[in-house]
Amino acid sequence: MNRLLIYFGCGLVFLLLQSTLIPWLLPPYLRPNLLLILLIYLGLNEKFRSGALLAYLLGCLLDVFAGHFLGLYGFVFLSIFFLTRVAVRWFNTESSLLLLTMVFWGTLVEGGLVMFALGVFAEAGNIWNVVLTYLFPSAITSSLVAELILLLLNRLQRQLGPRWNIPGLNRLDDRYGF
Repeated sequence: MNRLLIYFGCGLVFLLLQSTLIPWLLPPYLRPNLLLILLIYLGLNEKFRSGALLAYLLGCLLDVFAGHFLGLYGFVFLSIFFLTRVAVRWFNTESSLLLLTMVFWGTLVEGGLVMFALGVFAEAGNIWNVVLTYLFPSAITSSLVAELILLLLNRLQRQLGPRWNIPGLNRLDDRYGF
């Protein structure tokens, strides 16, 4: 329960940064998707029910704070969480390279799901050009920010010692390149 509250608190901080501060500082094509990074991390390390509930809740909160179509990001985040859980079966979930790769591909999948949902369920006009223009730079930026977050978490875990175990960071030490 404490982990879920910590994840939810991080999600709220990321949501506020993503919807208020980052749009003011960065152009649209360089904006990282902080909630997607947290969502991929949840998919790799959290239990199915609690992670799915939190993914849907964070998506709905993103719709409330920064969206135009209620339920769009709830659907998109839940779908990405399910796809991440499918990938968990085949890959080592403690690999930082997997997290970075999943963030990159998750950003592309998110763009595809948003285009699909808006094309099918809403009249959004010519959304394809806008999304495709910003998709690849945003995926690269999100991957770079995920790398920075991993490095910060690794440093935090080293300073706080072994009693502070961050899920997914058990192998992120000098022996594995970080």
